[in-house]
This record gives sequence, C-alpha cells and structure tokens, in this order.
Amino acid sequence: MTRFLASVRDADEAQIVLDAGADIVDLKDPGKGALGAVDLVTIEACVSVVAGRVPVSATVGDLPMDPGLVAGAVRATAACAVDDVKLGVLPGGDPQACFKILQAERCRAGIILVFFADAMPAFDPVAAAVAMGARGVMLDTAGKRTGSLLDHMSIPDIARFVTAGQREGLIVGVAGALRIAHVAPLLALSPDVIGFRGALCHGARRSAGLDSAACRRIRSLIPAEPGRSETEMREPRAAALC
Repeated sequence: MTRFLASVRDADEAQIVLDAGADIVDLKDPGKGALGAVDLVTIEACVSVVAGRVPVSATVGDLPMDPGLVAGAVRATAACAVDDVKLGVLPGGDPQACFKILQAERCRAGIILVFFADAMPAFDPVAAAVAMGARGVMLDTAGKRTGSLLDHMSIPDIARFVTAGQREGLIVGVAGALRIAHVAPLLALSPDVIGFRGALCHGARRSAGLDSAACRRIRSLIPAEPGRSETEMREPRAAALC
C-alpha cells in the first residue's frame, strides 16, 4: 500500500493535511530550498499537533556533505521526536564520510536518504543506504523550476530504483514537483510513499499556503489503508511515536 506524504512548513499546515487524511506529515520549509529545514521549535510544535496519529518526518536542510555538520543536524532533528529524518544527498563534499558517521550514531529516528533525479551520485544509492543502515531512500528533484521527477527520470528507471530498494528491505519513496497527472503512473510502480508539496498548495505554488481542497483531491487519488476511517486518521493514537 502506497502512503500519501504531505510536506508542511508549520503546525497549522500539519493540521490541514491531517484533516485531509495524509498518511505521513513531512516537515520542510519550501522557501529554503528543495529540502529546506524548519526550525526545531516548529518541528516540536508539529509533532505535538500530530500527536502520534501518523508518522512525522523532517528534513535537515540542503546541507553540504560535511560529516560534522550533517551528524549534528540529524542528531538535533531526531531529538525532536520525529519518526524519520530526511537527508538530501547533494553533489560535492564527502557523502561516504557522512554515511559512515551516521552509521555510528545511535539515532532514535530512522534516516531516509533523499537522492535527486537531477543530480544523482556516481555511486549506487541503494547500496549506500543499506551499508549505512538507513530506513529508506527517496527520489526527489533539487531544482523545483526545472521540471518534475518524471522530467528527469523515466518510468522504467524509477521502477528499477523502487524495486532495488524494496528488495533490500528499504522504504522507498518518490517525490519531486509531482502533479495529479503523475499519481497513476507512479502508483503503478508500488512505491511505499509518494510525496507532495506544490500540488497541495494554492495555485500549485510550493511556497504558497496549503489548499485544503487540493489536499483532499490528492488523497482521493491514493487509496487509503483498508479499514482506516477518517476518524482514526484524525484522532491521536494511544501509543507514542516509535
């Protein structure tokens, strides 16, 4: 079952996507880049609003691949009680050293490595994620004005990425300036997660506020987990965040 991830920038937006039935609330600031980070106070406020109803992920920002910088950001974000921390693997720096130091970290949250279809690394992303003990991998786009994921990667190539990751037991997600027309072809590949920001916003502008009708429209296109009612989506779970 593919889950619907909705990216939000504050607690008010988190409530909007919860009401629309999002399966995962993802925290990022679209005004600060592809994976711009929100501040830690905002992360904590969003975690409080979500109250365990669905998993929460948060990005650490568009960081250079510097081991000390990356480890510190991941540690601080994980301490906010999110379920998963998303790290974008950008060109340059020393990504292998970053993976090595994160492997040694005893991080309470899972780590999702995000790879950009318009800036893919020379190394095997799935093998790198497995070696460092990541929980999952995700495809995205770094340049939000240069097209969607499907403009930079063919459906067969996306399918190979999804299959390779799932074969290794990783959670595999797809995102990157996705629109309504992209939902059906991507769902056919059975990724674990499909993520949206711009398509959920007024005027389909990722920096604009969320449009609740657009959020519900995307939700309607992604089959919800069987037996999961709207009430269950909106009421806090008894258990704490894992």
